[in-house]
Amino acid sequence: MHKTEMKETPGEDVIVQFSGGIDSLYTALFLGEKYRRVHLLTFDKGYLHCGLNFSRPNVKRLQEILGPERVIFQIVDIRPLFRELALSQLRRNARDYGNEIAWCIPCRASMALSCMLYALENGIPAFTDGANWEQAPGRETILVTADNYPGYLELIRDFAADFKVDYFSPVYALNSRQERRRLLLEKGFFIDWNSLDVNRPKSVFNLFKPRYYRRYQPVCLSGWLAHWKRNIFHVREDTTQERVLDFIAPRLERIRREFFPAYFQKRGLALEEILARRPHVKSEKSGK
Repeated sequence: MHKTEMKETPGEDVIVQFSGGIDSLYTALFLGEKYRRVHLLTFDKGYLHCGLNFSRPNVKRLQEILGPERVIFQIVDIRPLFRELALSQLRRNARDYGNEIAWCIPCRASMALSCMLYALENGIPAFTDGANWEQAPGRETILVTADNYPGYLELIRDFAADFKVDYFSPVYALNSRQERRRLLLEKGFFIDWNSLDVNRPKSVFNLFKPRYYRRYQPVCLSGWLAHWKRNIFHVREDTTQERVLDFIAPRLERIRREFFPAYFQKRGLALEEILARRPHVKSEKSGK
């Protein structure tokens, strides 16, 4: 099981890869009591990605609890990264690896990479997300995502460490999603109806229920379509950690080699100078 020690570093800022769902919302609340300021980054990948501001009511509630100056919310454009990772040979990749790996893994990787870029540009030591063991494939529930695999998270952590950014996952094995859901509701946060232990929450038939449209996190219609067999027929996609890593690792290497240097060069910034000013990050293997 992937575990990372909680790092209490008052006086520092931290970035949360923020979907507005149960896990990233709980992570923001959890870290808000340990860090000076929490930067909530929600990402726009385009391609039927809608409702990017739906989480505003919960952002406001976080600001009420933690203080308005301690919670920063931004929408970040990840379309260039997503195009680089996903759109080249998409049809062949979907055939060889399946829709989730070909479409959703590049999306999640683009979010993590954008957190690293934001950290480097703003002098922030670390970023995190709501990764959790209950949503790693292999569980009984059908609503699992391959970006929760320990091996994928380790790959992201090692990539970030190479750029002196610390990635950690504080809630991976902290408690259950049910406990997080209960605590958030008690504190006055809003949770999507289809995240409240609803039977077959992704079913197409829910589109005819008014409660389905009361949203507090963005809607990824392209992701819904990528998972159409799971969402309509309740069929799992055959996704293994090995296939995920086989697909994404060489693409991340290209991002490391080409995209990151070009990104800073276009902004008139010297990546080498930024890295020289940052302390080294020790990337620990999962489970240690």
